Amino acid sequence: MILAGGRRPAIRDGSPMGRWITVLDAFLRQDEWGVRELALATGLPRSATHRILHQMERLDLLAAAGRVGQFRVGPLLIRQALILADRLDVTRIARPILQRTTARTGETAILCLYASGRRQFWAVDAAESAHPIRYIWESLRNWGELHVGSSGKGILAFLPRAEQDAILDDLPDPIPGLRPISRLQLRAELDEARARGYVVSHGERFQGAVGASAPIRDATGRVRGDIVISWPDNRTSPARELELGIAARAAGDEISAGLGYVAGGATSPDAGSAAPRSGSVAAEPG
Repeated sequence: MILAGGRRPAIRDGSPMGRWITVLDAFLRQDEWGVRELALATGLPRSATHRILHQMERLDLLAAAGRVGQFRVGPLLIRQALILADRLDVTRIARPILQRTTARTGETAILCLYASGRRQFWAVDAAESAHPIRYIWESLRNWGELHVGSSGKGILAFLPRAEQDAILDDLPDPIPGLRPISRLQLRAELDEARARGYVVSHGERFQGAVGASAPIRDATGRVRGDIVISWPDNRTSPARELELGIAARAAGDEISAGLGYVAGGATSPDAGSAAPRSGSVAAEPG
């Protein structure tokens, strides 16, 4: 990769370890590299690139690719990546962040995960509000649709455009629900949410419910789910919705960072209806 004007990209860290990280980062963007191509793409000296690639090959971090002079990810690096990924438990990382979010906001914070094969989500954990009127988040443990409420839209708004379009194109027009809406209007709402980094919704799944949500991404930039802050509409206002939307976005960013996501980096894009408990309202965030 050559920058405008023929400039080579700047190296963030010229130390030996920094150069190794630069080379490894390149293999997140492309499966195979040759010495000359990688040197141009990273800004590393060609001699240093040659040395690092061959050192990594000797250590099984890289392996010779099909074409002569090309390198790909090697068996040791694959093994290490798989073991570390298996240890990266989203719930474990998110739990203290959910608790801090609820402590700061006074409202229930919920972790939802996305099943891309089903194009649905489900809730896996929550830190509950101490308010006597709160949400029964467990009703979100059932499969939920992405186009309804902040819990779903906090995922849908941030999916890759092709994936989002495929989901929206399968919906009827207008889309039925407590608040019927055209597909065009829904797309506009999702675009607005995507631009500000969080979703706010009102009474789309259950009357009287408000929610704010923001996406959670993994190290590859893939949307893994969202964090949802939920509260009843008798505690809402435009200022409160702004405050909790920003809080959801901050919590989502913190969980994403714990999963290895780097914003702007090389890899960076059925709900139940349980009856309310005494003093509670049903658990849809928005």
